[in-house]
Amino acid sequence: MGQIARSGAEIAPPVLRKLPRGRLEEMHDAAETVIECETVLRKSGMSVLSEVLRDQGTFTTWERYPKGDIFDPETHCQYFYHAHAADEMLSSENGHFHLFVRPDALGLNLTPWDLPGARIPADAPDDTGARFAHFGAISVNAKGTPLRIFTTNRWVTDETFYRASDMIRLLDHFAIELAHPNWAVNLWLSAMVSLYRPQFEALLEARDSRIQAWLDSHPDSAVLEDRGLQNISELAIDTHAQIAAIEAELDL
Repeated sequence: MGQIARSGAEIAPPVLRKLPRGRLEEMHDAAETVIECETVLRKSGMSVLSEVLRDQGTFTTWERYPKGDIFDPETHCQYFYHAHAADEMLSSENGHFHLFVRPDALGLNLTPWDLPGARIPADAPDDTGARFAHFGAISVNAKGTPLRIFTTNRWVTDETFYRASDMIRLLDHFAIELAHPNWAVNLWLSAMVSLYRPQFEALLEARDSRIQAWLDSHPDSAVLEDRGLQNISELAIDTHAQIAAIEAELDL
């Protein structure tokens, strides 16, 4: 099988000047929300990390926090936080938030990508839908500072796998509108997706390209279940640099 691809392929940052002004303004609004949430948490002696781990007992590798995940029954969005083994993360990384949307519950009727290794569950009998799609993860350090965003293979999250073109449609739907475990954390995560919308799009497109390349070079592989391919695409992020780039385009 060769060397295991645990780390995602680093992609080039998207060019913001190609974006319409309306999108840039939405990103700038999201940036203000991100900074406000971080400031309020910091002034309270908290962080996005401290709040998802609060009252959760000993922090253990691979366990999901908060226990039971966070699921918004109205927006049909979900997330959890966890950490991998040290050799599967950045040296400065504490762990990462995995972000999900349930497309069937939103009535979008997207068709899963039927690649080798795909697992496509039927709809659940209730309104939540059995299929959930993972569009990325946000890693943070021990202070809760975001470090990178990345995508994973299907087996990592046990998701239903959709093409990037469909996943990009789901980005506008991500919102966690709950007070538990902390309202500021949920608002921060929702705003982070808007702030880094172009980066998430680029990561998903790079994910699909690498999946296809892997399948071409491993023709007998059930690619979506291949443990040799774990994280697929990644990009380092810096919120202040992102804000500066947006404001340069908006002439602020």
